[in-house]
Amino acid sequence: MLLQSHGSLAESSLRSLLEAAQGERSTGTLTVRNGNGQSASLYFLFGHLFHAQSDGKAGDDAVVSALHWTRGDFEFDAKAKLPADESVKAGISELVQTAESAPNVPGAAEPAAQVEAKAERIEARVDRRDHVEPERKVEAPQPRRGVKHRPQPKHGREPIPVPAGQIIYDSLKTSFVDFPRLITTLEKEGYTGYVRLLTDEASGLILFREGSALECLYDGAADAGSLVLGKQALQRFNDDVTSGHGVLDVVGLSPELIDGLYELTVSRPMYTELYAAWVDMKALLKFLSDRKLSGSVMIRSTGGTGVIILADGELAGAYTSESRDISDKPDRALALCDDPAAMIEVKSADAVKHPPLDVDEIVGGLRGSRGSQVAAPMPPAPPVAAAPEPVIPTNPTMPVMPAEPPTAQIPTGGYSNYTQPTPPSVQVAPTTPPQSSGPQLDWATIVAELQAMAEDALGNRARKVKDILGAADPSLGGVETAIDQIPSISLLFVDSSRLEQLAQEMRARLKSHL
Repeated sequence: MLLQSHGSLAESSLRSLLEAAQGERSTGTLTVRNGNGQSASLYFLFGHLFHAQSDGKAGDDAVVSALHWTRGDFEFDAKAKLPADESVKAGISELVQTAESAPNVPGAAEPAAQVEAKAERIEARVDRRDHVEPERKVEAPQPRRGVKHRPQPKHGREPIPVPAGQIIYDSLKTSFVDFPRLITTLEKEGYTGYVRLLTDEASGLILFREGSALECLYDGAADAGSLVLGKQALQRFNDDVTSGHGVLDVVGLSPELIDGLYELTVSRPMYTELYAAWVDMKALLKFLSDRKLSGSVMIRSTGGTGVIILADGELAGAYTSESRDISDKPDRALALCDDPAAMIEVKSADAVKHPPLDVDEIVGGLRGSRGSQVAAPMPPAPPVAAAPEPVIPTNPTMPVMPAEPPTAQIPTGGYSNYTQPTPPSVQVAPTTPPQSSGPQLDWATIVAELQAMAEDALGNRARKVKDILGAADPSLGGVETAIDQIPSISLLFVDSSRLEQLAQEMRARLKSHL
C-alpha cells in the first residue's frame, strides 16, 4: 500500500498507514481524526515514528488509542515542520500488537465523557458570569519541549550569516541522524537550501542547490582564522554528526539566495575594506545594478552583519544577523551603515563555475556500508555422492549455483527386480548415552559479549538490541532466537541491512564459543 496524502480510515486503517510510512521511509506528519472531535498527530522521520500526541495523551499511548479508531479521516503532510520531542519508544509492530490485545474501553466511554465535559463547560461559563475574575497576567512563552539545550559555539561565530527560510527540520539531534541517508535524501529530492550544524565547540554549514552540495564551511577553533572549506570542512562536519555532537537544522531557500551565499563564500572580493563613513550606499547599489552584478554586499558593524544578495543586478533578498527574515528591501542592512566604522565588502560571482563538493569522498563509504550491506555469500556445500538432483539453497543470502549441463546418460539396469539384502544378525551390547565432555558455557558472559558488539555497531541506538539479548533464555536456542529477532527491530536511522549484518556477526561469534 502507498501512503496517500489524505483519505478515510474506513478504507485505509491506521495500521496500514503506519506500515506504509515505515516501508516507504516517509518523513512528515500524519494527522488522523475519528469524527467525534478527537484527533492525533503522528510524526515520522525517514519512516521512523518518533513522536505522537492526541487529546491528553502522548507517545505510545496516543498511538495505541488511535489504532482503535475505525472511522474518520486522515491526511499526511510531507512538508510539515517536525517537533523536537521524541515520545514514541516502541516499534510499529509492537504498538499494533498492544492495540490488538488491549480492549478499546476508553473509546466506548468517549460519548459519555464528552457530554459530561460539555456540561462542566456550561456550568463554568455560568459561574464566570456571576463572578468577575481578576485580570490575568500573560505568561512568557515557554521554551520548546524536547530541546533542553540548543548548542551555541563558545567562540560565538558562524561561518557566514544565513537567512531564515522554510524550516524543513529544526534542531535534529545528531545522535539520531544517519548522516549518509540524510545526504542521500536531500540529493534525491533536489533540495535547495542549507544544512547547519551547531555544537558547543563548532558551527558548520553545507550549501545545497538542486540536490548538489556546492560547498561546506566549518568553524571549530577559538581563533577567528580557523574557518575551513571543502573536503576538510565536510570531514569535520561528518565527524561531529557521527559522534552525536550538537543539532542540525535543514532550511530551504530559493536558488538565487543559495547562489548568493555560495558566492559570498568562494568568490574573491570585488571591493573590500570600504568604510561606510565615506561610501554612498545607494549610489553603490545603483552602480552594481547597472552592471547586472550577481553576487553579494556584506556590511559588518558593531551592531551586527548585513547581507544583500544580487542576481543579475536585481535584489534577490536582504537580511541581517539580528533579523534573519528575508526582505525584498535593503533598508535594514543599510541601516548598519549608520555606524561610521562599519566595513563594506562586495563580491562578484566567478565567471568560472566551481565543481560541486564531492560528498561521496567523505560519506560514500558509510553510505555503501549502511545502505547496501549484505551478508557475505557462504561457500557452496560439498557435493553429496548419492544426490540424484542438485540441491538449491533456500537461504537468499547464499548464491544459487547454475545447473550443470546435461552429461551423457550411461545405460543402467532397472531397479524393479532389486531387493534390499538382509543384514546379518549381530548381537550388540547395550550402551549408555555418552556424557558431554565439552565445557559448560557461561551464557551471562556470552550475552554480555554480544551486547558489547551491539554497542560498538550501533552506539546509543543499541538499547533495544541489548534488551532483547538480556531477556533471552540462557541457552543456545534462547540466544539464537534473540539474535534472529534483531533484523526485524525498527531503529531510527538504522537500515535493516545493517541489523542483518550485525545478527550474522553475532551468530559467528556465538558459534566460536561452541
